[in-house]
Amino acid sequence: MNANLTKRILRDMPVDKSIMLRAKHGVGKSSVIKQAAAEQGINFFDVRLSQCEVGDIKGLPFLDVANERTTFLKPYWWPRDPNSSGILFFDELNRASKDVLQAVFEICLDRRLDGEKLPDGWRVVAAVNADDDYDVVELDPALLDRWFVVDFDPTPKEWIDWARAAKVHPAVVEFVARNNNLLDPPVGNLESGRVYPSRRSWNALSDTIIAMNLTDDTDGMVTQISKGWVGREVAVMFQKFMTNEFSQLKASDILDKYEEMIPKIEAACSDIEVIAALANSLADEVANRTAAKMKEKQTLALKNFFGMIPKDVASNLWTSLLSNPKTKKIVMPWQTDADFCEVLRKVYGLAEK
Repeated sequence: MNANLTKRILRDMPVDKSIMLRAKHGVGKSSVIKQAAAEQGINFFDVRLSQCEVGDIKGLPFLDVANERTTFLKPYWWPRDPNSSGILFFDELNRASKDVLQAVFEICLDRRLDGEKLPDGWRVVAAVNADDDYDVVELDPALLDRWFVVDFDPTPKEWIDWARAAKVHPAVVEFVARNNNLLDPPVGNLESGRVYPSRRSWNALSDTIIAMNLTDDTDGMVTQISKGWVGREVAVMFQKFMTNEFSQLKASDILDKYEEMIPKIEAACSDIEVIAALANSLADEVANRTAAKMKEKQTLALKNFFGMIPKDVASNLWTSLLSNPKTKKIVMPWQTDADFCEVLRKVYGLAEK
């Protein structure tokens, strides 16, 4: 099930039904659950079961002298407001100890903890790693049929769309867009100790490139950093991409050195993924510039670029430019330009025959 359908399940499934996401590591199970909670405007508590002991779930015992009994102090994440709502997320369910599992099952299956009822507005969600090489507890069929099980399989496009919106480094986004097969670890048994790419590690690589301001690989640093996040073989491919392809086409150069970039833009138009990624980068570059840096020269370059690129890419670029108030202010006056309106009609198939 892809990310959008999964978020719909997390929103619309009856709240008293426990949901389990099952997928290989690093594909964004916890992220999509957290996103679903944020989009619904509800609370979110994340409990990592592989790091818990049974006391972390049940709480610590204390003597209730007035009632002559022993009870348990609830952990910090237990919802105390009976009118609240949210998602109580138990991550790495099948990597927990058996004692921890027994305590968690009372919450997941009975919506209670030591006799105290979970507030009605709270949904219980768990996640398990489906990788064959993990040291995990096998969950038997009699237990699994108490859950709605989601075999979570987000598409590469969903990750790419998210990455662009999240300002993941353009080189990472463009490389993954052209090499979808390298977004996730390979299928099959993974070699112990070997580093493989994952959605999580691509995002971490992006953060590192941005933090270290690695714009080129003249000293080999990009290669070394990439090896640590996505593995040696993929790192070599990524370095070559940055050096030979990504570095040849930069959004800033299109705005500032348009005439020099025309041959490279024309060459890029033969590869729809490259030109689409470049168009997205250009929209971001325009949005991030101050008004002083978007003078007549840069605005004209943007307009000319729009007229050069394939129709589908131009359509998406136009939508992107109109969706941002800052860029919309730049491009709206173009609609009084007869020549540009003709280009726009051709993009949308409305040109006069």
